[in-house]
Amino acid sequence: MEILHEAVQTIPRLPFKFYEHDPLTPITVNPHWHQGIELNYLKAGDPLKFVTDGHTTEYRPGDLWAVNRRVVHSATGPEQVDWDEFGLIIDDDFLTNRVPESVNWQLNLNGAVSSQAHPNAYRLIREHLVAIRQLLKQSPTDLLRLEILSHFYGLLATLGHVFTTPLVETDVNPNTSLVDDVMTAINQRYAEPITGNTLAHEFHVSLTTLNQQFNANVQLSVNRYLRLIRLMNARRLLLESDLKIEYVAASCGFPNGKTLNRNFKAWKKMTPTEYRQAYARYHRIDTSCL
Repeated sequence: MEILHEAVQTIPRLPFKFYEHDPLTPITVNPHWHQGIELNYLKAGDPLKFVTDGHTTEYRPGDLWAVNRRVVHSATGPEQVDWDEFGLIIDDDFLTNRVPESVNWQLNLNGAVSSQAHPNAYRLIREHLVAIRQLLKQSPTDLLRLEILSHFYGLLATLGHVFTTPLVETDVNPNTSLVDDVMTAINQRYAEPITGNTLAHEFHVSLTTLNQQFNANVQLSVNRYLRLIRLMNARRLLLESDLKIEYVAASCGFPNGKTLNRNFKAWKKMTPTEYRQAYARYHRIDTSCL
């Protein structure tokens, strides 16, 4: 499974990409990541399982949630459901130019928990999103663009004031291009015997520099990110196939089943076998993986 880097195309003359679920397609979205912050609103449907960096959260109709920069995320839900889900991805260059301190934003907008903690701010963001959706259905004019931007700026201001936790500032000058390139390499080649050291050598930087950049941009060291991607792929194979543990380990870049067992248990508090027995019954076996 290749974790894709989404190249976000913004709406002409607007600093975001708007999306809404196509009712003729499944709600399931494969793992991917992008540079910009993402906001999501599940207006109607069933509970939706949303995975961010390997951690699953179940969102219900009425929930809003945000995805931080460069976080690998995916979604799954039943097919025969009338889903109404939409949101936007903010252009990161625009955001960091207009709001420089947003470089250190860590978003904490997370469904019902956030609604209970900050009901008025939560309601405002939802209203701005709904208004943007309705306005985008009209024929574009300069005045309509201003109206859309007024809601967009209001949304950003509320998000920044209420639903962000500042990251610890560092003296590192962010090199987002380097981080994006290394993340892409990891997402494509996690099954190979790569390490932080080999990646640093390949991209002509020291391991210290690469770790500084990953910690500044992803809040993980390069080796921790690599391990997380390998574990996420191992989890998928455990649930979607009946492959032996040793084969799963080899397919995901672990030297042997023992190493996979140790790392998986530290991550999910279960061994791979225990996890498969507990959760595989909820997943259909995908014979194309065998």
